[in-house]
Amino acid sequence: MKEYMTEKIGPQLPEHIRPHFYHAIESGSRIRSMPGSFLPPRPQYRIGAIILGDAYNMRHPLTGGGMSVGLHDVIIWRDLLKTIQNFNDGKAVRKAQMRFHRKRKQSHAFVVNVLAQALYALFSARDEYLHTLRRACFDYFRLGGECVAGPVGLLSVLNPNPLTLIGHFFAVAFYAVYCNFRDIRSAASVSKAFFHPVGVVVKACKVIFPLIWSELRTFIQY
Repeated sequence: MKEYMTEKIGPQLPEHIRPHFYHAIESGSRIRSMPGSFLPPRPQYRIGAIILGDAYNMRHPLTGGGMSVGLHDVIIWRDLLKTIQNFNDGKAVRKAQMRFHRKRKQSHAFVVNVLAQALYALFSARDEYLHTLRRACFDYFRLGGECVAGPVGLLSVLNPNPLTLIGHFFAVAFYAVYCNFRDIRSAASVSKAFFHPVGVVVKACKVIFPLIWSELRTFIQY
């Protein structure tokens, strides 16, 4: 871990930070890695307790969406608690919990969960197709305009629209296809230019559709 931090991460940091970074690494303190966890978005019903935020549903911390989800959950419960006249009424509380599950899906949880897991799949790429999608993702952001404003709105949960998320995700995939054809330099690369984009689009579908289904499944069931 120390070698990786020194050789890979250190050179990417601003120069004025590097000495402090290297000193912290060499100080002897143990560098710990935390595994990413994923708690599927299933309804959580507990008598006498309201579960929200990461306790209700957890996604990869890459996008930093946990706090945003928790605060949005509080807003939803603020309104739902007003509809419960008697907290000893189990049916009323259960009904509010069911409404909470559906409302959080519609308002923010769907986008944050799918976005976090999809970006994790791209940034932890281990095959050529995901590597292509990852490069295209950064090139897509460099286009500016809506190519940046849209994803930022999703990351910040200011515009948590599922259709916007799906649209930008596949925009990145097809931009990767475009870049693949644009970068043809020789006759030998022509065949790859025709077959590689198919693999990229298929891989994009394999990443995004299972995540969408994991969200829709519990929305339909409950």
